[in-house]
Amino acid sequence: MPAVACLLLCAGAAATIPPRRVEINTGTLVEVWGSGVVRIVHAAPPATAEQAAAAKRSLAVLPGGARAATVSVDTNTTAVTVRAGALTVVGERGTGRVALFDAEGGELWRERAAPVFAAATDMGKPAHSVEQTWETTEGAEPQAWYGGGQFQNGFVDYANAPVAMTQFNTEAVVPYFASTAGFGVLWDNGAQSYLNPPTEELRLSVFGHAPLRMGSPGRYCFHAVLCEGKYGCMLATAKLTVTASGQPPRTAIAWVDLANAPSTLTGCVDLSAADVARAHTVRLVSSVLGAKVFVTRPEQARVTTLRSALGDLVDYYVTRGPGGTLDEAVAGYRQLTGSAPLYPRWAFGFWQSKEHYHTQAAVLDAAAQFRARGIPVDAIVQDWMYWGRRGWGPHWDPQGYPDPRAMVATLRGQNVRFMVSVWSKFGAETDYYKEMAAAGHLLGGSPFYDVWDAGARELFYGYSKASHFDAGVDALWLDGTEPPFSVQLNQSCAAGSANRVANTYSLMTATAVADGLRRDFPAAQGARVFSLTRSSFAGQQRTGAALWSGDISGSWDSLRRQVAASLNYQLSGMPYWSQDIGGFWRPVDQYTSAAYHRLMTRWFQFGVFTPIFRVHGMATNTELWHYPAAVMENVVASAINLRYRLLPYTYSGFAAVGRAGATMQRHLAFDFMHDSAVRRIADQFMWGGALLVAPVVTPDSARAVYLPYVPGGWVSFFNTSEVHAGAGWVDVHASLSEIPVFVRAGSILPLGPLVKYHDEKPSAPLEVRVHPGADGTFALYEDDGHSRGHLAAPSQASTIVFRWHDAARTLAIDARAGAFDGMLRTRVFDVVVCEGGAGSGVAPASAAVSVVYTGAATAVALPSRPDAMKT
Repeated sequence: MPAVACLLLCAGAAATIPPRRVEINTGTLVEVWGSGVVRIVHAAPPATAEQAAAAKRSLAVLPGGARAATVSVDTNTTAVTVRAGALTVVGERGTGRVALFDAEGGELWRERAAPVFAAATDMGKPAHSVEQTWETTEGAEPQAWYGGGQFQNGFVDYANAPVAMTQFNTEAVVPYFASTAGFGVLWDNGAQSYLNPPTEELRLSVFGHAPLRMGSPGRYCFHAVLCEGKYGCMLATAKLTVTASGQPPRTAIAWVDLANAPSTLTGCVDLSAADVARAHTVRLVSSVLGAKVFVTRPEQARVTTLRSALGDLVDYYVTRGPGGTLDEAVAGYRQLTGSAPLYPRWAFGFWQSKEHYHTQAAVLDAAAQFRARGIPVDAIVQDWMYWGRRGWGPHWDPQGYPDPRAMVATLRGQNVRFMVSVWSKFGAETDYYKEMAAAGHLLGGSPFYDVWDAGARELFYGYSKASHFDAGVDALWLDGTEPPFSVQLNQSCAAGSANRVANTYSLMTATAVADGLRRDFPAAQGARVFSLTRSSFAGQQRTGAALWSGDISGSWDSLRRQVAASLNYQLSGMPYWSQDIGGFWRPVDQYTSAAYHRLMTRWFQFGVFTPIFRVHGMATNTELWHYPAAVMENVVASAINLRYRLLPYTYSGFAAVGRAGATMQRHLAFDFMHDSAVRRIADQFMWGGALLVAPVVTPDSARAVYLPYVPGGWVSFFNTSEVHAGAGWVDVHASLSEIPVFVRAGSILPLGPLVKYHDEKPSAPLEVRVHPGADGTFALYEDDGHSRGHLAAPSQASTIVFRWHDAARTLAIDARAGAFDGMLRTRVFDVVVCEGGAGSGVAPASAAVSVVYTGAATAVALPSRPDAMKT
């Protein structure tokens, strides 16, 4: 994983200063928030940009997010030029339009026209919607556009693709976007928004058909509006096809046998020059009457538009680093909105969850069986309904849970952590509801609390403190953090109009928990806050909240969509994501169906390479022993054991997320941005800098994998005799006991022992796998795994850098940097040279040499390369 300089984001590492403000004209200004980090403001008349910027109170951007930067400003009669490191902004004094350039003068993006402030109403008062359109230079290399949060469309590049940015059960809005031109854009608006709002509607006949006017060859995107203005379309189905005369139909949208349909769906098809010479027909088959279909065309790929339903100003930030990489752009986003703190080490183990445990005894029995059966696990989750007949709220039913404190203590004695589900709403019969209502803290007549009110947030946190944290519960599952928009529509709240901040609900409720824990439990649950939420917004990463992808279906199509959803979420600057492995909605024959067992196994294997590794399912027993023994054994061997063996590598990677703004689950564009072949790949990714992962997302065992060019090529993780040089597509066959994983030549991969929980064997040797073919380095990060000592000055953490010199076949180990309480002063590294079949797969491998390391620099020469290698 490429190093990202700390100059962009390390919270607390740099002195905060006011941003440098430069006026373009009375309606437009530029603020410099750091080297390569700028803010653009356009005010709605009659306000000035100065007034609008001063009045804005961002919920996403931290007040101390600005950093020192060298800034130069040149002004003439027509333009103002602002240079700030890797970004140059040129603003036209007459129109206020701005253009963005890199440090060498290459144009990145420019505003196509003046912002649009359309008349609107808010709470019965005059207001504005806000809209801005940008374009790239005609003839310039096309840019791929990623991010915006997590959506279920199943693809990753949103250039010319409409996306409704509205919070929903399975979709989460984060209005940060990253471009393959090496910069990112944060659209700072909390109202309902749209990326590339469509304008060309296809007039469907009563049979759902419409002719498609043909234009240029390229990508045509279709946007189906199923349930306009509603909280999703739930059980709706929709299939949109595009058919040329005399040709078979092409599917653009297929939401079939999937639950929780969003209110809008987008899908695209690529049409060649030969295709566009034919007449085409679009057909929508849907269970929803009155659905609308829009189209966007290839010509619009150069144009990007963002629109929000309400706002007093167009307000966006642009981030770019000196190298023009996506890592640097994302790091700039985290400088503005907060770093993503490192979780406790146990959080990167396996999470057991289901809907739901009914009693304290059932929770304890599940934990005991995990330990008795030797299945690794680090955390168990109590889903909702533990309140029994007491009403919806964070209190325990004493009949089912007579002693929560003792339950947590018993789990802790088994080295199992405990998470509990909490909602942002309360049953009307509960004291919680009555107290919130009496204080005026509920949104209208709904059961949801006003998260924008500091007093309401304190009450909300306090309820869980009393019921859960005081009893030792480790973390909260913040469920339902995206109230239906109808709950917030035209409601007054502490922020004014809930219409203007509706997308920020999850951010604020996660903030309530993080603030309370860090204040009240600084050495325990608050040392490294972990929460799980069903929604998100820009800045939520700073609260320690991970997103999970909602109540998804247990199907191959759903699995495919989760891979794409997870990658775009990472590209939104958000490094922590999870899912319901196996699907929330599962088939009734899940315990006996060989077809489902195959799907579940593949889902577990994908889950290994996601930030939070968690199983969950509706009205089901998700514990592995409820499935056939062969299925359980294969999942443990091919997925759970692999997750735990990779912990030293994974934990080091997530330390870089917190310390340097890195990203662990990486769309291929992070590492291979200039390889156009990777830009739309939605089912492969890098796990850190060493591993290319290609989940199997169909019932077939075979799939095609794209391997970008790297010096020395790629080595199969499961068969190190298999080496692929050069770049291109390869056909891979993966048995059900393997997931296609390829290791970049030169990579150094530290693997831990086989364990039943994350720190079962702290003094066991580490297996250090070296993959010859190129030079390489790896920084092994370690700390105590639970405290805030790693954030102290000096940091209570250690780093050991390994360096592989390929020509000399020598592994150098630098002197240890740093220390922490409980650190092993003497370590054993079992070094394995991964070639010719050696060092393959999950099982521990035989060491070529064992190194007893005491912290001093050392080097070892390794055996010469075997002659036989399969290429």
